Amino acid sequence: MKKNLFLLFLVISISLLFVACGGSSGGSGSSTNAVDYYSDLADDGPIVEQISEEMEEKIDLSIKFTGYSDGQAYQTAVSQSLGKADSPGIFKWWSGYRLNNLAATGEIADLTDEWEDYYVDAGINPELAEAFTVDGKVYGAPLSVLYNVVFYNKNVFDEYNLSPPETFDDFLEIAETLKNEGVIPLAVKNDGWASFVWLQLFLGAYDPDLYTDLVEGNVSYEDDQVVEALSVWQSMIEAGYFGEPVKAENQTRQFAKGDAAMAYEPPIFIKGLEDDYGMEANEDYGMFVIPSMDDSTKPVIFYEASPLVVSEASSQKEDAKKVLREIETKDSFEIYAKESKAAFVEGVKTGNEISDEINEVANSDDYILKLRYYEATPSNIVDTATENLWEFFYNPSEKSLRNALANIQKVADEEEF
Repeated sequence: MKKNLFLLFLVISISLLFVACGGSSGGSGSSTNAVDYYSDLADDGPIVEQISEEMEEKIDLSIKFTGYSDGQAYQTAVSQSLGKADSPGIFKWWSGYRLNNLAATGEIADLTDEWEDYYVDAGINPELAEAFTVDGKVYGAPLSVLYNVVFYNKNVFDEYNLSPPETFDDFLEIAETLKNEGVIPLAVKNDGWASFVWLQLFLGAYDPDLYTDLVEGNVSYEDDQVVEALSVWQSMIEAGYFGEPVKAENQTRQFAKGDAAMAYEPPIFIKGLEDDYGMEANEDYGMFVIPSMDDSTKPVIFYEASPLVVSEASSQKEDAKKVLREIETKDSFEIYAKESKAAFVEGVKTGNEISDEINEVANSDDYILKLRYYEATPSNIVDTATENLWEFFYNPSEKSLRNALANIQKVADEEEF
């Protein structure tokens, strides 16, 4: 009898231990109709739980969150589940060409009607749908959108009587002044994979349509206009306007300490400035968008967009669409924005004045939004471009620029757009 009682106690204890150590799962899931939500952003669990709790008060659905901290493990788990009834109703993915391949399988749901009937009415910029569109159909709902801008140290700018540039020539004059004063004009991270940010910046400032034609394969990387646009980058490197590439935390330190005056980054840059160095928005730092080289053209803001998609075969498909309608609302995005310090829906506030300003200008008619290069063109080209452009950065010359562009074009010639 005692032995049986001991075994019963042991079974119950082990069961309770498994429940308590769920680890990667979150969300309230208290509703009998819980929709599975997979993400490679494991830290989003508490945020999704808050959204789920708010949602349950409106509809009889909740979210069961499963987060992965390893990106490769995440992609494997999702890929193996697709095409099955028990696949997650909702999961996070990537935009642009990284979404194209998934859409081609037929394993994710068409959300075009959802955009037209719900998302746009909720205040989401309809231009963002471009990042999730494949063959005229929209396959994703935006989870986050990060806009790249130039952050500037206001204390440094004030010391040298500088103001945010109104023209591209102003931008160059600011860089020259800072260099002459012994200040690094632009702090740079040593992330070779991210060298594409400078390609997109200079092409966008030169001619937004040229950038689009390039990433869509309609213009050669060796085109004279492409060379001319990137020659501006070359001349700025040679003039000493870029700092020595450093680790991300050192880039933040350079900026915060005033050793560097500017950094071209998304709003997540703010978190390090405030949490690690106590910098205050509009007191210690501000932001601006790089002006166009042609005054007749609107300036370009490049963005990274992360979509949520719905599994076509999932038994939760229809409930997942209903959950997405609640996620794609200002109330839900307010919760997300206050934690991440980044917002993309008009009217949603992060609690940070600069981040809110970025969101405001990006949603205005004064700027052109373009999907960043990393997602906007085939990954084989991106990989070649980032490697060659990084080499060019360390050895700037007309010859090395043309060699880099020729190497990229060789890969582009073999790619199907």
